[in-house]
Amino acid sequence: MKTNQDPKQTTNMHTTATVEREDGQTCPADVDQNTGEIKQKSAAFYAFNKQNYKKKLQLAIDNPVANSIFEYMVSEMDNTNALCVSMKTLETIFGLKRNALSKHIKYLEKEQFLEIYKLGNMNVYAINAYLVWTQGDANLHKAKFKANVVLNLDEQTTKVKREYAKQVSIK
Repeated sequence: MKTNQDPKQTTNMHTTATVEREDGQTCPADVDQNTGEIKQKSAAFYAFNKQNYKKKLQLAIDNPVANSIFEYMVSEMDNTNALCVSMKTLETIFGLKRNALSKHIKYLEKEQFLEIYKLGNMNVYAINAYLVWTQGDANLHKAKFKANVVLNLDEQTTKVKREYAKQVSIK
C-alpha cells in the first residue's frame, strides 16, 4: 500500500494521506503521527437505494440516452448530489443537439431522477438522493446546496484560454 501524505492536512495527532489500494485505486487515509499507523478511510463511492434501484434499471431499458446522461451526472456530482453543467458541454460530451438533450433531461426530471434549478443561463442538476448518494442517507433531510461546475475550455474567455495554455501543453 503506497502512501502520499499531504502536509497541509495535518492535525495534532493525524496527517491526512492518500493510499493506493491493491486494485490501483486511491482513497483517503489518516496517518497517526506518533505510531505511523495508516488507517484507510472508505474510498469514494455511490450508493443506490435498493428499493428504488429497479426504477434506475427501468430507465436503462426505456430510455438509454437519458440513462447515459443520468450516469454522467451521477459520476460528476459532488457530495451533496449536485452538478452545474452547461448545455454546450453536454452537447460536446454526448454528441447531441440541445433539443435532444433537453428532451432527455426533462424526462429525467419528470421521472424524478433529478430536479433542475436555474443559475443565470445555466442549470444546476440536483440528483434525487433517495435514489443515489455519496455520503449516506441518514442526513438526506439536511441537504445543503453547492455544485460541481463543469465547463469546456471553449466556454472560457480568451484570457482564461491563454492562461490555461501556458500551464498545460496541448498537442
